[in-house]
Amino acid sequence: MSTRDLIMMAVRNLWKRKLRTFLTILGVVIGTTSIVVMISIGIGMNESFQKQVEEWGSLQVIDVYSNNGDMYISSDANANRGKPQKKAVLDAAAIDKFKQMEYVEAVSPIVRESMLLVCGKYVSNASFIGIDPAAMEALGYKVEEGRTLTAEDKEGIVVGRDVITSFYNPKLSWQMQMQAEAPEINVMEDKVIMTYDGNYGTKYANKSIKPIKTPVLGIMPDGGGNGYNVVMPLKQMEKIQKDKEAWKKKQGNTGSANQKKKGEYEQVAVKVSDLNKVQEVQQQIKDMGYQASSLTDQLNTMKETTKMLRIVLGAIGAVSLIVAAIGITNTMVMAIYERTREIGIMKVIGASLRDIKLLFLTEAAFIGFAGGVLGIITSFLMSLIVNLVATKQASEMTSSIPVWLYLSAVAFATVIGVLSGYLPAKRAMKLSALTAIKTE
Repeated sequence: MSTRDLIMMAVRNLWKRKLRTFLTILGVVIGTTSIVVMISIGIGMNESFQKQVEEWGSLQVIDVYSNNGDMYISSDANANRGKPQKKAVLDAAAIDKFKQMEYVEAVSPIVRESMLLVCGKYVSNASFIGIDPAAMEALGYKVEEGRTLTAEDKEGIVVGRDVITSFYNPKLSWQMQMQAEAPEINVMEDKVIMTYDGNYGTKYANKSIKPIKTPVLGIMPDGGGNGYNVVMPLKQMEKIQKDKEAWKKKQGNTGSANQKKKGEYEQVAVKVSDLNKVQEVQQQIKDMGYQASSLTDQLNTMKETTKMLRIVLGAIGAVSLIVAAIGITNTMVMAIYERTREIGIMKVIGASLRDIKLLFLTEAAFIGFAGGVLGIITSFLMSLIVNLVATKQASEMTSSIPVWLYLSAVAFATVIGVLSGYLPAKRAMKLSALTAIKTE
């Protein structure tokens, strides 16, 4: 029997019992829809978590901190719990080691300083960050206007949008500032300066601190982790800190005893080229004695808290599909009882046992395939409804159905159909031809 004849015969047999076939396929549709929608909710929640974390910064950036030899708890071995670790310093040699590591795309020291950004009579408090300008774009800093820093930039800043919207007149009282309208400032065109004098613009301003002129090269979007930051080249930041320390010495302030040595950094950012390798690289850095963390830690924690919920959702969908598989088995068994005489005639006229087996498996596979196709269509509609409700309620429980899930659902439903029809097909093969012909 040719494949074409086999398929045509299977379709005709199913069409003869339209209601039963429809109800069996409906069971597969319900099962497929249930499992796809349940899995899609889990996928949607993970994607929602990832988008939320990505607003804080790049998932592929590892923040590395020096270890001063204090009591340190290992992240992966209880054997090291409470034991003092060797001092791990973040210096030029350490940065070179990081750059040579596999999957590492970019490395930059991170130097922070709290200063004021000044535009005319208005000031804004901001966290200034000094980085290797060539690594700015690689480290995940994005701009909505202007451009990021490049390797050629010796000076210049990129300002977060929240810094711009936070400008205020320092000469006004707190109550007057609350009532005053937000100033209209264009940092890309207006003259902008920086200063580490916290009293700048007031009667308490220190005139011995000279403000620093700087061009504004770009503006970072508001929200996330960089809205209140100002990014500048590392050498420019180090010069500002050097001038600040020199000014402090003139004032008789020699600085704190814990002041870091020249050439050492408190933090280094490491960009990993592959998101799936972040944890691996992070662990290698920890094994070198440094403290390291990344936003993937936060993402994994968020996913772990919803892991049980995703398992329960998947189990509910699986139960529905199992019920559908039982329905297919029941349909095929009933078909054998009703077509016993037909099976006997097929054997007498020369149909092989393999043809009879394939006929019933084809019918079962068709039920599974048709149910799977209709199921993914229903799943798509259900996903739209779930997302609509989630949007209105501002819920994280969204639905996302990737292409692979559609294809897997159809394939899985078809396989379930074949498996459900296997035992009935074996039963049809074992029927005696003479006994089957005599059956009315």
